[in-house]
Amino acid sequence: MKYFIKYFSSKALCLFVMSLASAITARAEVIPIEPIEKGLFISSQPSMSMYWQGKNSKAVLIFIPGGEGYIRLKPGQADNTFHFHQMLKRLTNPTLTSGTFDAVLLDSPYELSPRQAYPPARGGSDHLIRIESAVRYYKEKTGLPVWLMGHSNGGISLTEFVKHMQNENKLNLVAGMIASGIRSESYFNAPLDMPVLFMHHKQDGCSHTLPDSSYSIYMKVKEFNKSVTEFVYVTEGEPDSKDPCRSGFHMYYGASDEAAKIIDAFMSKIYQ
Repeated sequence: MKYFIKYFSSKALCLFVMSLASAITARAEVIPIEPIEKGLFISSQPSMSMYWQGKNSKAVLIFIPGGEGYIRLKPGQADNTFHFHQMLKRLTNPTLTSGTFDAVLLDSPYELSPRQAYPPARGGSDHLIRIESAVRYYKEKTGLPVWLMGHSNGGISLTEFVKHMQNENKLNLVAGMIASGIRSESYFNAPLDMPVLFMHHKQDGCSHTLPDSSYSIYMKVKEFNKSVTEFVYVTEGEPDSKDPCRSGFHMYYGASDEAAKIIDAFMSKIYQ
């Protein structure tokens, strides 16, 4: 009997460790998304996306990258090891966050206004249709509310897409937004009625994404948004010797755990 209990306990522990490892090393799925519209200014080339599924998920978060918006996702790719993307993956892992949210990386098939001070392609028809196509695709695939997150240059994509939805009377497509380290030029128009989280590193040294500018944008949105609007600083992390707009505090380097928990806490509060 003692041997049986010992054997059972060891087997249970082994299964627990295996399930824990499985949760941490969950593979991603790369999915191409066809544009819902085609035309003279809209390419027929699909947008690649990387999908991580959470546990009993309450919503799916689609991330629009900053920089040139070009991740270079490939069919069959099992993961993306960039620390910022791994931060988002934490939202699907119940050992690191609630694990109750799906996460998606939305790639662009081409660079968005490379080497330009202000990225005009972020407001172009092709880019906006690709975002809408991804929102509709994952809304249908998961049956869950869809949130959008834009970081840095991706914040311009986010605000431009909101204006697009307002002009087209499609605001109901999106359930909430995360405005992360967004560009100072980003701005939202009234009316709004959806939860919005502004997240910014307190020591962000990028000249295009200063924390005070982000806070000013937040204050304006708080005045006209009928739903929950919050601002949270990321305070942990490390600087980097590289471009401060592409590394270090701006990219939450060394602060993945804190940033993921901030997002998770805000979204969880909406669905409690």
